[in-house]
Amino acid sequence: MKSRAVAFVTYGQLLLLLFLAICVALHPGFVLKADEGGMSNYGIHAKTAAAYTLSLGCPLMFSFLAARLFPGEDDSVIQFCFVLRVYAWLLLFTLASTYVYSLNTVFRDLHIVIGAALAIFQVIASVWMYRLLQRRLDVALLAVELVGFVLAVLTIVGALHVLFLTQVLTCGAFAVLLVRSALRLDARSTVPGAI
Repeated sequence: MKSRAVAFVTYGQLLLLLFLAICVALHPGFVLKADEGGMSNYGIHAKTAAAYTLSLGCPLMFSFLAARLFPGEDDSVIQFCFVLRVYAWLLLFTLASTYVYSLNTVFRDLHIVIGAALAIFQVIASVWMYRLLQRRLDVALLAVELVGFVLAVLTIVGALHVLFLTQVLTCGAFAVLLVRSALRLDARSTVPGAI
């Protein structure tokens, strides 16, 4: 049961990467220019809307499924399932707000607030996952997450224009920490009395 949960977490993150790469391949101009845009630009254009929808839709669906398959009374498992559910809901809100953010400033501002909430959540959850894992690689992943977040803040205040880079750094580090945490919890659950 739990191995399926780990597989679902992994599939979700790999599909996020795959479909985002397809978006960039279909329309690299959004992110490969001096004043780069963010991932959401792919959600409002016909050429990339389907791939963008799948890039967020797959991890949100697989995160919900994985959270259902990680039952347990251990605090770490319960907290990890909470992380998966909050992550999935934030992806759903991000996806829904993407399609309307270009209509007016209210929807744009709402989309920005949801994006900020997702970024802040990923940093907080990454710190929690680092404390669960505490390995040398995880220190590097947490550092990448924090650098991405700082760059995002600098982009929001207008000091930089590297939104897509910040999203790749934060989402990438978060994805690896998420999969590693799922693997760790699964491994600990197979050893009697280990959790």
